[in-house]
Amino acid sequence: MPIIREARGDDFERVYPLLLEFKNPHLKKEHWRQLFVDHSGLQNDHFGWVLVDGDDVVGFVSTIFSERTIRGETVRLCNLSNWIVKHEYRAYSLALHARVIADRSVAVTNLSPTPHVLKLIEKLGFTLMDKSERIILPVVTGRSFMDRCEILTEPGAVEGAIEGERLRFFWDHQLPHHHHILLRTRAGDCYVMMNRSFKTIRGNLRLPFARVHHIGAPDIFVRHLEKLVLRVAASLKVVAMTVDDRMLHGVVPWHSFMRPGGERKAAFRSTRLAAEDIDGLYTEAVLLNY
Repeated sequence: MPIIREARGDDFERVYPLLLEFKNPHLKKEHWRQLFVDHSGLQNDHFGWVLVDGDDVVGFVSTIFSERTIRGETVRLCNLSNWIVKHEYRAYSLALHARVIADRSVAVTNLSPTPHVLKLIEKLGFTLMDKSERIILPVVTGRSFMDRCEILTEPGAVEGAIEGERLRFFWDHQLPHHHHILLRTRAGDCYVMMNRSFKTIRGNLRLPFARVHHIGAPDIFVRHLEKLVLRVAASLKVVAMTVDDRMLHGVVPWHSFMRPGGERKAAFRSTRLAAEDIDGLYTEAVLLNY
């Protein structure tokens, strides 16, 4: 009879064949391995749950733990992703998921659910939130040249200029595709964390984008967006920036448009968080770079 147990770091090689069933040709083995690396120091060698039948891993769900300060309060989060069970063991799917949500003191997020999973977890009490993305284009305008804000892109300069929780975010996100930006203005600073990732555009054409996962001060971010996107495009060699629309707090940049493909949804379970509190740090998107 299959059993469910915690997924440990040394389980990766046994779980990896199951992850290949997601059939994402752009994710290599070293990408998937990041789900079994303790980036936050909070995993305690616990990287999710596995369904095991004899010597075979037949089910898996990833859990990525983090702690955030929200409105002055420390909140522990668990991002679940890559929930997969072999077809002949689907009867155990909910039992596997139940292990993730058993601890009611932890806020649980699922930022990339399939439509089927989204319907299921909504029935389990999760709150739906918008995950639609906006594409922001680099533009050359007088404002982009007249803007006197300072933009730090060199890792050492950013690291030396931040402290506290922002510095912890910086240290915890040090994969090759991770990039950190600091906007310095008279009104204050805005720390931004993003990935450089390729997106498929029309058939097989793949172009590099800067995908934003965290915006420390949205009001400063949108105020200096023209200069920022231009600088990021030149520094990271990307064609545009993508950001979750809800992270812009209602601002619609004139040099942007919604990502094609329609509305996207994610979900979370928490009595202490709202949708605007949730971003892409410590999630599969920031680790797997998709």
